[in-house]
Amino acid sequence: MGGHGGLNILPQKRWNVYNFDNREKVRKDEEAAAKEEQLKREQARKRDTEFRIEQLRTARGLGAPAKPSEPEEVKDDGRHINLFEGIRIFDPIIGRDGGHKKKKMKKEEVRVVTAEDEKYRLGYGLAGKGVKLPWYLEKRKEKVEEDEDSPSRKKDTERKKSGKKTVEELREERLKREKREKERQRAVLAEQSRRDGGFSRR
Repeated sequence: MGGHGGLNILPQKRWNVYNFDNREKVRKDEEAAAKEEQLKREQARKRDTEFRIEQLRTARGLGAPAKPSEPEEVKDDGRHINLFEGIRIFDPIIGRDGGHKKKKMKKEEVRVVTAEDEKYRLGYGLAGKGVKLPWYLEKRKEKVEEDEDSPSRKKDTERKKSGKKTVEELREERLKREKREKERQRAVLAEQSRRDGGFSRR
């Protein structure tokens, strides 16, 4: 169990130094470092032997062997180096007045978006032109009454403007409602009594 009572997942970690892949990397790096060190030592030994041979030759009076001719030194006048100097394609364009033409920045033209282009815009299929919006995105249609100046319409607008009603307003509405109800009852009773010829069934 490993002594801790848990799972040992260390071998699965990439950073584990005892992992096979990491040990191989270390071995390869050590081999490369050893080769590089050996090359440096050989080059130093070679330079040292050449230096000693040259000293011995000068001590004996023998001339130094002819050195290979050194390449010409490159002039450095601080200008830009044109690697394509002989090629005609890359020569600068000279205008009629003899000066170099400068590229003019194009002014972006105002693009007219057509119905064809509209199809390729993001979200076109969801609510593009010609596609009906879902019911929850449509604007609510208010009920249009024939007579907008009707008393019920006025009350609704007053109610919307005022918000919550006070106790007095509620009491006033109740009294008006009761009064209308009583008037209607009286009218119904009067109509019945007229039909019956003034006699009541009670």
